[in-house]
Amino acid sequence: MSATRHRELEEDFLRRPSKVGEVINLLDEISKGGKMAKGNVDKPAANIIPDVTDTNFIVMQRGQLHVKTRSKRSFIQIDIAANRDQMTFMRQIDVTQAERNNARRERISVALNYRRLGNAEFRKPNFDNAIEFYTKGLEYIVDSKVLFVNRSLCYIKKRDYQRALIDLDYVLLNLDGRCLRAWLYRAGALKRMNNEAGYLECIDNARRYNHSEEQYIEYFIEKIKSGF
Repeated sequence: MSATRHRELEEDFLRRPSKVGEVINLLDEISKGGKMAKGNVDKPAANIIPDVTDTNFIVMQRGQLHVKTRSKRSFIQIDIAANRDQMTFMRQIDVTQAERNNARRERISVALNYRRLGNAEFRKPNFDNAIEFYTKGLEYIVDSKVLFVNRSLCYIKKRDYQRALIDLDYVLLNLDGRCLRAWLYRAGALKRMNNEAGYLECIDNARRYNHSEEQYIEYFIEKIKSGF
């Protein structure tokens, strides 16, 4: 019979240091992160599982896990900051309808003063200054069709027909699609641009949307022919 024994029958490992203990100690050192305070003497590693020996290395229980709890203070600070922002926002939007109406009346009053100044400059005639005043009025009331139409007439007088059409189209498309002055001024601008089809279309729309103003429409057509 051969003297060579199978390696699984060898019992030399019983006389060697426990590999399981070394692994457990190594894991313990890793968990500490290697951050040892200077001047402290290294303490021998504690046997975290006393039942593990050289001949019994089957772990029958779990170690205690240390779960780091988060401080509630941070959540409290976040809640306070969120509530503060919400309160500020609510104060900004918590405005009564009466207050909004009063603010709009004040803006209309300012815009009306700029309109009067613009009209005075238009009569001089000083169209550039009139345009400037009408524009300032629109900064307070952005939906004033009168200011847009008055400014467009200044551009027509300056022969800047394309710029006049921008104001007139804005009124007709966004503010008042039936506005008589907007349709007539648009007709006059297109007539000066030799756009006969566009001119006739504007006159037809002015009549369609303003049946009661037929006399004024005829007067305006004659005015265009004589030098609008």
